[in-house]
Amino acid sequence: MEKIKNNIKEILKYGSPIYVYDFDIINDRCINMYKFKEKLENKLKIDVNMHYSTKANNNPNILRIVKDNNLSVDAMSLYELHINKKIGFKSSKILYVCNNIDEEEMKEVYKNNVLICLDSISQVEMWGKLFPNTNIMIRINPGVLGVGHSKKVITSGKDTKFGIIRDDFDSLFETVKKYNLKIVGVHEHLGSLFLDDKIDDYINGVRTFLEIVDEYFKDISIIDLGGGFGVPYKELESDLDLEKLSDKLIDVLLPFVNKHQSIKEFKFEPGRYIPCEGGYLIGRVNSIKKLDDIYWIGTDIGMNQLVRPSMYDAYHNIEVLNESSDKIIANICGNICESGDILGKKRLINKPKVGDNIIVYNAGAYGYSMASNYTGRLRPAEVMIRDGKVFLIRKRETIEDLDKNIIFERIYKL
Repeated sequence: MEKIKNNIKEILKYGSPIYVYDFDIINDRCINMYKFKEKLENKLKIDVNMHYSTKANNNPNILRIVKDNNLSVDAMSLYELHINKKIGFKSSKILYVCNNIDEEEMKEVYKNNVLICLDSISQVEMWGKLFPNTNIMIRINPGVLGVGHSKKVITSGKDTKFGIIRDDFDSLFETVKKYNLKIVGVHEHLGSLFLDDKIDDYINGVRTFLEIVDEYFKDISIIDLGGGFGVPYKELESDLDLEKLSDKLIDVLLPFVNKHQSIKEFKFEPGRYIPCEGGYLIGRVNSIKKLDDIYWIGTDIGMNQLVRPSMYDAYHNIEVLNESSDKIIANICGNICESGDILGKKRLINKPKVGDNIIVYNAGAYGYSMASNYTGRLRPAEVMIRDGKVFLIRKRETIEDLDKNIIFERIYKL
């Protein structure tokens, strides 16, 4: 945090609001993931690959940190595939984990020689018609309730759209046989953001998944256990204990590997764990008012800049950057004409003045990547701090940028 405060003038020369990333924190999280991978490999005696989920944050400079730490990536759109290839990831280091895509997208994935993971029988059918006699992975829904900080990010169980359920396996195998496809791997993802108190839930989900694999997919070589590695957003939450998680995983995975000699690789898909804590969103206080006993602090950080609080009721710690000793209880909101455009409710903060800056913590994951131009607001710049210097890594959008793809010529006459 001191890095931010010490460089605040240099940061804000690129405007407000602005995303700021700490290179050292992001690099440290990548190192943690590599150590996690190494520990599992040493105990299981097979390959383990950590595929950073590009959707968490696709800035090329963050992807370079991932690559420099010898991690892999996953992609779920052609742009993500494009940016990963542009950074220099080899096809063998990319996994295409997609949902409800069309034929043209499949053709591009095939052309790039990237392994694809399909999550419905109709998608397997579409792929099979285009590319018979090829290898695929499939995503299954183990039926157990997933894990996550919101029901909107739980991706396993009967109420989610993801994966092929056990009742449909016969139809899956018929489709695979019809096109002479080979299922080389199976994938599950229970949900997003589990911490220490949910490790056992995650392990139970893994156990159920492996039981399904043991019964139905005996000759596969790859097992993908998804992501969801969490970070603490609230002050009293503790870090995810990777040593504890890896020990519990080894206890479950080692007997399975010893029983199934065909298994050659485990994959994981960490997303938010890598960039989240190294990302901050800085904005400015534009208005202050008091209604009854609650202050409303209006900022330039709208839900188009950070949608997580509005979308998931997600919690982000927020600090007013001033030296005031006066504390107030306030709702902190953005500048979008929506009642849900609130960053934080009933927060204890330093009493601000108009023009003061605020900082939103843990904004490195699903912050910029989910930003939009709703109500015509421009997406912010991004900078990275390394070795005490501030580097611009994405320019602020301009009105001219928004105009670029619009056809302004009149298409009708009155």
